[in-house]
Amino acid sequence: MDKLDQYRQTIEKLLTEYHNIASSKQVQSENSEISDRLALDREHDQYIWLRFGWSDQQKVQHIIMYLCIKNGKIWVEEDATNLCVVDDLLAANIPESDIVLGFHPPAKRTLTEFALS
Repeated sequence: MDKLDQYRQTIEKLLTEYHNIASSKQVQSENSEISDRLALDREHDQYIWLRFGWSDQQKVQHIIMYLCIKNGKIWVEEDATNLCVVDDLLAANIPESDIVLGFHPPAKRTLTEFALS
């Protein structure tokens, strides 16, 4: 399996696991129509887990986790969980040099051991 296929498979596996854990713990109220959704796009290398719907009269739209693959590297653009996707990527033998912490501004990325871009 080539590197990009491994990265795609790892991202899809992790996001699916996280989504399943969160979905099993969700409690819906009478006035709530909120659901978590996964969009896994291998063709464009975009992987997103979002929460979407209505709570009473309030629209709910949250990106929970967003990863993409650009220039052969995994960009972690958003992780609004305590699941530590970066740790799980490292545990899956993806090197720090192939992980970009896209949720940090470029200047702050220089302070980490991860890829800059």
